[in-house]
Amino acid sequence: MRLNRRKFLQVSAGVATAMALSSKKVGAQLKPVVKVGNPLEAYPDRRWEEVYRDQYKYERSFTYCCSPNDTHQCRVRGFVRNGILMRIEQNYDHHKVRDLYGNQADAAWNPRMCLRGMTFPRRAYGPYRNKYPMIRVGWKQWADDGFPYLDKENREKYKFTSRGTDEFVRMTWDQTFTYLAKGHVAIGKAYSGARGAQRLKNEGYQPEMIEAMGGSGARVMKYRGGMGLLGVVGKYGIYRIANMLGLLDSIVRGRGPGQVLGGRAWCNYTWHGDQAPGHSWVHGMQTSDIDFADHRYAKLTIQWGKNLIENKMPEAHWYTEIMERGGTLVAVSPEYNPPATKADYWIPVRAGLSDTSLFLGCAKIIMDEGLVDVNYVKEYTDMPLLVRTDNLIRLHPDDFIPGYRNQDLPKDGFTTKWMKNFNRDKIPDFVVWDSNTDKPVAITREDIGAKMRRKNIDPVLDGVFDVKLVNGKTITVMPLYEMYKIHLKDYDIDTVNQICHAPKDLIVRLARDIGTIMPVEIHYGEGINHYFHATMHNRASYVPLMLTGNVGPKGSGSHTWAGNYKAGNYQGSHWSGPGFASMVAEDPFNPVLDIAKNADWKDIKGYMKGEEVSYWAHRDKALIVNTPRYGRKVFTGRSHMPTPSKLIWFVNVNVINNAKWFYELVFNTNNNVDMIVAQDIEFTGSCEYADLILAPNCWAEFESYEITSSCSNPFHQIWGGTGIKPIFDTIDDNLIHREFSRRLAEVTGDKRFADYMKVYEGEAPNRTKAMIRRLFTTSTSGMGYNIDDIINGKYGEPGCCLLLYRTYPRSPFWEMYTESKPFYTRHGRIQFYNDEPEAIEFGENFIVHREGPEATPYLPNVIVSTNPYIRPDDYGIPEDEQDPDLRHVRNIKKPWSAVRTTKNFLWEKGYRFYCVTPKSRHTAHSSWATTDWNMIWNNNFGDPYRMDKRSPGVGEWQVHMNPFLCKDLGINDGDYVYCDANPADRPYMGWKPSDPRYKVARLMLRAKYNPSYPYHTTMMKHATWQSTERSVKAHEERPDGRAMSMTTPYQSNFRYGGQQSITRSWLMPMQQTDSLFHKAKSKMKFMHGYEADNHAVNAVPKETLVKFSKAEDGGLHGKGLWEPVRTGYTPESPLKDRFAEMYLAGQYVRVKI
Repeated sequence: MRLNRRKFLQVSAGVATAMALSSKKVGAQLKPVVKVGNPLEAYPDRRWEEVYRDQYKYERSFTYCCSPNDTHQCRVRGFVRNGILMRIEQNYDHHKVRDLYGNQADAAWNPRMCLRGMTFPRRAYGPYRNKYPMIRVGWKQWADDGFPYLDKENREKYKFTSRGTDEFVRMTWDQTFTYLAKGHVAIGKAYSGARGAQRLKNEGYQPEMIEAMGGSGARVMKYRGGMGLLGVVGKYGIYRIANMLGLLDSIVRGRGPGQVLGGRAWCNYTWHGDQAPGHSWVHGMQTSDIDFADHRYAKLTIQWGKNLIENKMPEAHWYTEIMERGGTLVAVSPEYNPPATKADYWIPVRAGLSDTSLFLGCAKIIMDEGLVDVNYVKEYTDMPLLVRTDNLIRLHPDDFIPGYRNQDLPKDGFTTKWMKNFNRDKIPDFVVWDSNTDKPVAITREDIGAKMRRKNIDPVLDGVFDVKLVNGKTITVMPLYEMYKIHLKDYDIDTVNQICHAPKDLIVRLARDIGTIMPVEIHYGEGINHYFHATMHNRASYVPLMLTGNVGPKGSGSHTWAGNYKAGNYQGSHWSGPGFASMVAEDPFNPVLDIAKNADWKDIKGYMKGEEVSYWAHRDKALIVNTPRYGRKVFTGRSHMPTPSKLIWFVNVNVINNAKWFYELVFNTNNNVDMIVAQDIEFTGSCEYADLILAPNCWAEFESYEITSSCSNPFHQIWGGTGIKPIFDTIDDNLIHREFSRRLAEVTGDKRFADYMKVYEGEAPNRTKAMIRRLFTTSTSGMGYNIDDIINGKYGEPGCCLLLYRTYPRSPFWEMYTESKPFYTRHGRIQFYNDEPEAIEFGENFIVHREGPEATPYLPNVIVSTNPYIRPDDYGIPEDEQDPDLRHVRNIKKPWSAVRTTKNFLWEKGYRFYCVTPKSRHTAHSSWATTDWNMIWNNNFGDPYRMDKRSPGVGEWQVHMNPFLCKDLGINDGDYVYCDANPADRPYMGWKPSDPRYKVARLMLRAKYNPSYPYHTTMMKHATWQSTERSVKAHEERPDGRAMSMTTPYQSNFRYGGQQSITRSWLMPMQQTDSLFHKAKSKMKFMHGYEADNHAVNAVPKETLVKFSKAEDGGLHGKGLWEPVRTGYTPESPLKDRFAEMYLAGQYVRVKI
């Protein structure tokens, strides 16, 4: 401010007058400080409390579930004043919750809420909220023009090839439902029958994908209820629409019930890379996980690549409290991570799942040192089963006993009594060598544990035997245990140390701890499951546990934590009813119209079919490869086969933004998608590339009842109808689905669409009660409950009850261990070995170490073994092949001595750094990524004032790098860097430096020194809001430099690019078999092959190598050093600050003795 002479004199006079006041008057205004002896005893002035109490005053409160994809589903309390949600607090109610039988949860479940829950009002009222439905201008014009066929010219005309630069306009809900309904009809007609198939062929889709449509246009329509357990009615409810499309197919093709097909139900759990894909190969279950209270029983807990401390904040105390109970904590990870700070010892390993070898090394020590629980191994595992050495398949009785017929299973046994579709002809008997008779003896899948003992069968584990087959040929067989003694010779302590870099003394210590402490549990999650060979790593995690009897007893097991996937909480059975299927698979041709009645199994008819999102992200293709030896070979099993994607509707999920190979999708693949519908509370990166945007209510606004439960706690919860009124022009998810169906009935003239949603008739909050009753009370975990009783608080807290499991806390395989019930495998035992044809062909019949197809310094995808019973097919693909799809499927076996001399071609080209991408403590995947407080907390560069206008927002993303690495590359702490992956396909196919989109897609972010990471391992948190054409244009043209679109409410976490700039799609062959026998996820039923989120492709974003180069200085406005470095306040600053040095040395703490 500049002062003229007149103004200066006026100000000076005022100052002089003030100084002339009497000292008495000044003293009256400036009272001396009153000394307070003990503030807990008395305090002289408490008027400040009026301000505090005024700020915290509220008129009413209500509870709701904070329900993002983090598995916790915390029931929290919102406080309302003047109709505004002022704040959120923990509710401290979980100790009150009971079940039908009086079992009650512990007080230790309290408190439950994290900082994300606290800042939720900033999302509900924030600038990125979807406030009303919208439509893309180009798509609207296409619809208004009558949906002409989208040839190349029309795709450009209506901006399907440039969605990221189009505009949106507001719609009423009435208009929205009309466009939605007409779009469905048009697309269904366009791709049905022979004409539709020819169109798709001309567009270049694989013939196997077109064949999988069965002539139905409904099969090109894809629906995804984003982690539907987070709000079962509204999120999983979209799959009811997918099933309803059997009606649309009936109209379009003129066919009746049983001759039509519905839409494709897109997966969740596997697409996120959250499932542990090896679990179904070991025990036949989708996933093994526990209620966190089961930690109380563990004596040795191993956090294997899992950061429970940061990423399970309401639950982390269960882990740390094991210390108080005398247990041992171990952490295994490449970096010194938060769990390592709590552990008794930390085992560092090379990134990229090198530590599969560590499990096998431990197993060898356990076997060599006699630490095996022999009785457990004989009674519960497949180690005694005989395996043929000629074809590597388990020996069956009919191989050598003429006329053998499978034994009758007991009528009251688990298999015949509980499994709905048990087919004896598809489950053969198996063979052990009995020490009592010294002969091969047939056993059934029921002969485990005490049941085998009662038959007086004592199988041997060692030995080599000859068996004469019914065809007269004599073959050699071995118990699997004998074969593993041969197999594990490759995993001696020196070799394991060289493969995974774990210190030798700690390898031995871990093996002996597992062999001598009981019970033992291993926990992992995305840190493992996000790699290509997670299937093998998961299987390997069971090996030392199965050898020592640590699967089944409480406090034991191998468990995974990532994503609230568990539709199986609403398990259907032949005795309880359909459970989950009541909602998603009721027969649309014959629905139960009396909402007072529940659906029965006769009312269930599934017209929809599951599909893995990963195929869409793989350029909308299956894994079909031209091999040198066999020519064109299909690796995607028939049960897994995707169909072309022409309509995509997703709910409560940022599916496009979080897609692996994001820029390939939005710049190339999605150009061929005719309709993209985003149903979400915020304008995410997925909305940026959508055609229609539907604006639902948030958790605190739900007007009708919603339900949730969890994979990590025992609570079933109902809420809704008591929260705040909707802030904007938004409605409940279930109402969107109901009104769409009614409009589809009007557009087609077929009232059956409306009838199918009659279960949602009536007004809020009771509109959803009938569906909740049908779903929950016909499931094994809810049978016997009354929904009104739960809502009214009969079980301790309004809206809460405990799920009905056999034990509290829930502990997997307790029944198998305690009651000798068979596991969900063909032979009823947990298995070290898989003899499915694909497993043998791929060289994965044994549990073996493999390097990744990209994230390795060695030959990609190589198998490390000399075992003569591993006989993989390499399909004639040479070792120097660089094509990613061929690297997917190549199976080359080598001893470690040879593998260690090989080189990954990418490593040789300078792509020498792993980039691990874990979940952030301040986001739930992409949720909260741009919420202001969380955006500030999430990085070292948060600044609410944005002093450096280069920052995309009040915070930005960073990559953690070893300081020595950065110094070698000339990168200072805080500098901007470019992070690039394989240029052959990333950030998208066909990029050129001159392409304006390449500037949008190339990743630039801040570098942050972090000495806890090894030299070749870097870390960037995942699921950020990517850069888009609009956000980059805004960053470069807005006066304030924010990367927030000027035409949409979209805020990016980056200036350029994003986390997905360095990822691509990988389709792991072992996850695409048709032969794997396992349990269905949400019903008591056996099955083979594909099931969404169960046996399916797992996305693997960590399977990447990157390189770095400096982009800009980190100092203000791109000049010099970042300020904390310049002032000496960072540990690696070249300008050491005395205060910082003393602080790091702990010299500001004085201990009086």
